[in-house]
Amino acid sequence: MPRFGTFAIASLIAATLVAGAGVLSAQTTAPAGDAKHGQQLYNVNGCYLCHNTLGQGTGSRKPGQNPGPNLAPAPMPYAAYVKQVRTPRQSMPPYDAKLLSDQDLADIYAFFAAQPPVKDAHGIALLNSVDAGTATNTPHGAVVYSANCALCHGATGQGGIGPALKGESSHKDEGAVGALVKNPPPAMPKLYPGLLNDADVAAVAAYVETLH
Repeated sequence: MPRFGTFAIASLIAATLVAGAGVLSAQTTAPAGDAKHGQQLYNVNGCYLCHNTLGQGTGSRKPGQNPGPNLAPAPMPYAAYVKQVRTPRQSMPPYDAKLLSDQDLADIYAFFAAQPPVKDAHGIALLNSVDAGTATNTPHGAVVYSANCALCHGATGQGGIGPALKGESSHKDEGAVGALVKNPPPAMPKLYPGLLNDADVAAVAAYVETLH
């Protein structure tokens, strides 16, 4: 075979291999991914620090809030997600293929997609059973607690599905309680900012401090 022909074929094979390696990153639809592995990568790489533990970031720059945008349960289109991770805008650090492979990106995306949709507050029976109009003499924090927290933590903070909150003031101040409500651990529902606003969080944090 002529030398030129051999070189051309070798070049074509090399180009094909390089192109094949980049196919996953160029995909516009999400490839199959391992959501469990994606969650591990999400935590190990510190993504939760900006986007919260389940990808429910607030996009707010206020102190104590997760500045990254919301990523779950309905993640952005896959191609846009890959572009943002590889060549991010604003203050997000870049993650090249040495840090996260294309399959790693697919796994993290699968983790976002696996998150269940947020419940509509109007569809929660406990919330609908609370008549705020009859609670004019009740502190706002107590009303918020009764409507949103009592089911898991008990009507008087004695605990139940969730841990007891009586005596919480001995190791958490109002600021720490409020921060926990705004950025809860995985087992606790995220009520802020969708269901509770800043005033609600401050009020319920102050109320929790009174439980003894």
